[in-house]
Formats: sequence, structure tokens, C-alpha cells
Amino acid sequence: MKNAYITGASQGIGKEFVKALCKNYNVFLIARSESDLKKVIQELEPQSRGILKYFTFDLSRKKEWEELSSILQKDTDFELLVNNAGFGTVGEFAELPLETELDEINLNVKALVALSHVALHSFKKRQKGFLINVASIAGYLPAPGSAIYAATKAFVKSFTESIHEEARNYNVFVQALCPGLTHSDFHRRAGIEKSKYPDFMWQDASEVVEESLNALRYNQAVCITGSVNQGAVTISELMPRGLLRRLSGKFLSLDGK
Repeated sequence: MKNAYITGASQGIGKEFVKALCKNYNVFLIARSESDLKKVIQELEPQSRGILKYFTFDLSRKKEWEELSSILQKDTDFELLVNNAGFGTVGEFAELPLETELDEINLNVKALVALSHVALHSFKKRQKGFLINVASIAGYLPAPGSAIYAATKAFVKSFTESIHEEARNYNVFVQALCPGLTHSDFHRRAGIEKSKYPDFMWQDASEVVEESLNALRYNQAVCITGSVNQGAVTISELMPRGLLRRLSGKFLSLDGK
């Protein structure tokens, strides 16, 4: 049985990837909280056909993403990576703590790039492998009030589309997963009031993962989950950018109070 690695595996989308993949892979869970990782393994181990193990890393720290990269590089059975770890912040950029914003870039972008690099290097040599980088529909939009988050996800989407094309000749499947509002702990940590958004805009994490893995089978470069999100992206791409920026600001209550 081959090995899969999932970052941000302790809750939400990451946990659902563990649940889906543990039927066909040994799964290595990566997150910061050892207690949360142990809870996930205890819950999912009875339905797993492979081994479930964990590593505790804070991937906003260069030393720790380098340590994980070294583990991946040495694993001859490494076949699948889900780069799911990430976080967002809410507020006007000038008023947010700079150190937190830089940590957000480190985790959402730098760690993802480093882990993607070692994964693709390994997969190319073996002529097989699967890489899912979790972006967001926020990557399609200007997002006053979440400027760094949207910018990092735009990077992830563009970067992943590019490496998708580079990898396709080597039987390596690469996907940018772009969910929208998803029930998880992400929004509480970001300080986002969930009740602000209507129910129809939300998806369960299990739905996001199911759509992602279905799209991965066909080597779909970008997977926008849910018909609501797909429609929103289509409309946004037809809209003048100036108008889109203004509407985004009003929607996030940072403009036109």
C-alpha cells in the first residue's frame, strides 16, 4: 500500500481527505496540534485499511517545512500529497499585525511551494503521483478585508495550473482545489462570522473532498466545488474588475457602511 500525506489534517477538509484516502493508502497526517491529530486517528482508525500516523509540524516555520520535505524525499512509497494547511485573517491590511500576515504567506505559499517541489521531483522519477493544492474561490476575487488570504490563494491557483501542465507528460496528476465557504474550524480562527452568509453558500467538507477526488481521477487542473461557487466564479470573470472590487468591499462591510 502506498503512502499519502495530508497537511492541515486535524479538522475540516484535511480530516475528510484522511477519511477518504485511508481506504486505499497509508496516511500520514500533519498539523500543529498533537492532541487533535490523535483524536482524528482514534476516530478513523477503525475504518482504515492502511496505517495512520502523524507528524506535528508548524509549517509556517521554514525549519519545519524543510524537515517534512526531507521525510517526503526519503519515502520510496510516497504517492499522494494534499497541501491543505493554511489560514486566513480578516481586517484592513494596514491594521493587522504584520508578523501574522507574513506567517500567512509562509504557510499558504512558501511551505506549499517547498512541499510541491519535493513531491513533483519524486513523482517525476517514478512516473506516477498525485498532488492536490488547496486554493479557494477567493483566489479569483479581490477581497478587501482578506487581502493576504485572497492573494495567497490566487498564487496557489496560478502556480498549480502551471505545474499541472509541466507534470502531465509524466503521468503525474496535479489539481488546484478551489472550494468556497466550507463548514470547518477555519472561519472561527479567522474571525469570520458564519451567520453572515446564507446556508445555500456553504458546503460540507466531505462534499468538497468527494468532488476533488472525482476530478483528480480525470486529471482536472482546477476543481471549483459546488454549483454556487462555479456560478459565482463565472459571473466574477464577466464583471469589470473595478465593479467587482467595490462589490467585494461592500459584501465584506469594509466599504459603503
